[in-house]
Amino acid sequence: MYTNYTQFIFIIDKYIKNFLIPLIGLPYYQLQVKHKNYLHKERVMVVARKGMQYAGLICLLLLSITGVFIGPASVAANPEPEKTVPAKKEYSLAESSPKDGSLLDASPKEVRLIFNEPFNIEYTTIFDNRNREYSTGRFTVNPNDPRQVILKPARELAPGTYGVEWYGKAPVSNGKAKEIKGQLYFAVQSLSPPPKSGGAGLLEQLSGETLPGWIAFFGMLVSFGGTLFVQFIARNNDVHKRWQYWQIPIYFLTATAVMILFFVRKSALPEISINELAGLHIGWVPLVQFLVFALIFGITYTRWTLPFLGAMLALNTLVGHSNSSEYGGWLAMMMNTLHLFALAIWFGGLFALLVLAPKEGKGAWFKEKGAVFSRWALISMPVIVLTGIGMTIEYIPSWNDFIGSAWGISVLAKSGLVIAIILLGYMQMHYIKKGGEKGTVWFARRTKWELWLGMATLLVAAALVNFIPLASGITNSPAQLTKEGVTAHMAVSPFVSGFNDVNIRFENAPPLRDVYVRFVGSSEYTPVNRAFDLGEGRYRISGDQLRSPSTTYIRVEAIAQDGHTIVFTFPPRGEAVSNTQ
Repeated sequence: MYTNYTQFIFIIDKYIKNFLIPLIGLPYYQLQVKHKNYLHKERVMVVARKGMQYAGLICLLLLSITGVFIGPASVAANPEPEKTVPAKKEYSLAESSPKDGSLLDASPKEVRLIFNEPFNIEYTTIFDNRNREYSTGRFTVNPNDPRQVILKPARELAPGTYGVEWYGKAPVSNGKAKEIKGQLYFAVQSLSPPPKSGGAGLLEQLSGETLPGWIAFFGMLVSFGGTLFVQFIARNNDVHKRWQYWQIPIYFLTATAVMILFFVRKSALPEISINELAGLHIGWVPLVQFLVFALIFGITYTRWTLPFLGAMLALNTLVGHSNSSEYGGWLAMMMNTLHLFALAIWFGGLFALLVLAPKEGKGAWFKEKGAVFSRWALISMPVIVLTGIGMTIEYIPSWNDFIGSAWGISVLAKSGLVIAIILLGYMQMHYIKKGGEKGTVWFARRTKWELWLGMATLLVAAALVNFIPLASGITNSPAQLTKEGVTAHMAVSPFVSGFNDVNIRFENAPPLRDVYVRFVGSSEYTPVNRAFDLGEGRYRISGDQLRSPSTTYIRVEAIAQDGHTIVFTFPPRGEAVSNTQ
């Protein structure tokens, strides 16, 4: 009766021993399969369970490889061609439709970008002054002219101001890829008013992704950190079994939450199909996470799931952070990954330490396992703090803009919670060293407090994904400069990191053909845009070019009808402004 199944188990065993184990270096436990051992039903079920675990692990390996290595490749719409490019080629935007700074009568059917030279466009999108996207992320390259990139709005654009952003890479003479990025702005019927008080409030910025995002975030941290705790700190078969009871609801909730995230994002983009969404990083990442957690939920095997849990946790970096050098590039993404793993080790381990404590012998459990876990937490917390500070510095280089913004206040609130957690951790180490029943009770109680503070911190962190650095609430008094008899008045409203209006007014100016505004800050990225002509010598730049108001020079270039250019350079706030240049 069991002969065929026995042969099947031998085949799986041979495949794992001779191919899979040497390939990935997993610990191997030889199946001692003999025909006489299968006369009893119980032994058959044991081997059947191992066979299912092996098959499930093979599927998980393939899914993880697909998600981490193959998935990101699908984001790029066009592979970079292998060809030799002369050293001196300009990859700037030559023209566009709509034109930068143009006011349209109706929503455009498409946006066409024409560059001086073709290069590998990796990303382009349409967004409004609330940073909401209005494109599918899909674009096409004109086969007859590879310099032209065509992007279609996901829906008809309502009246207001919109931006188009692009990012790509071009080969240069030294063999390295050069980052190419830029923005242009146009308006449909009328310009959008600047964000009230410098932007939407915290509650207004929250989206339907906040709650499922928090549940998924919580589940992934607990899954990875708890499994690591069981394998490297607890090291006990009974603890392994107790942890499996917790894994089932955690994996189920995590898989459900990431699937809800997928459909929430689909509802935000009703014009695109599910297949199109699955081709974007905001789509395929939760799908891969769902499939992996669903398979792990099916086998609930602790020993070999840790690398897969780690891979799924790391995938969150691809969704939450940009690899653009403007926001720290790959260094910031690496810091974010370290931040996530350190957070998982601390929070997941803390969760496992509490829920896996035996009913009898809790004192010995907290004294022994709590002492070991405290050493792990002592390493994790500095990593969490340092990487958090590093990412904040990369994202907001100006302290004045950071401390005055609602986004910055939220980050400070999160930092305060982390400090409280560190103090509780120090107290725990003090009580665990005392020993005794009283010390154990105090340790367990403060560990619960630490867990609740950790959950509150995660809730703030999950919400911050939806936030952007908005208004600092600081007003910028108008500045004026006079050059060649022409006076230029300039004011930023509101004076923020993020979306704002740069209003310009000229006095005694000749008829102007165009006005361009260049933003020069501490980073290499210096955006330049054509201003909207409001009439009567008034012009406006509307967008999010002003990334660090307190450290950015604003250079206004007024081009007369005869081609003569007058340049006005307004220094950052706090520096002296001469009335003449």
